Amino acid sequence: MTSIARKIDKIEPLIKIRRLQLDQQLYIAQEIQIRKNAAKDELMRCQHMYIKGIDRLNQERQSPERKMLDALERSVDHAKSLWHKRLLDLRAVEAEERVQEQVVKLAYKNLKMLEKLDERYTVDLNEHLKKIEQKQLDEFAIQSARRKI
Repeated sequence: MTSIARKIDKIEPLIKIRRLQLDQQLYIAQEIQIRKNAAKDELMRCQHMYIKGIDRLNQERQSPERKMLDALERSVDHAKSLWHKRLLDLRAVEAEERVQEQVVKLAYKNLKMLEKLDERYTVDLNEHLKKIEQKQLDEFAIQSARRKI
């Protein structure tokens, strides 16, 4: 076995490991995407709750009775603070998503690097085998020519 063939044998398990790493990072990215979508949905829910509360508060302010004004103001303040908290949660998940995208890119780059190296080794091995085969054919032709003489 030539040194090139040994290199190919050594690099194949590394490629499998890099593929697994890439798959794991892609899975984590999908989980983050699911969390991001859930955070967006929750943000929209809080936004609608806040807007409805503002509408209700405005109606109460326009009414002559104003019995629920304090309670509605506290409710709107609570909805606004929830909305802000959900916005911060979404931004945190988006930041985590950006970091994970970089990790996925790095894992993909590492995999492609090893695949290119494997391809180069394979080309080198094929060239080496062609040279050996040509050398053997040349020797066979020389021996055949000697026998004829």
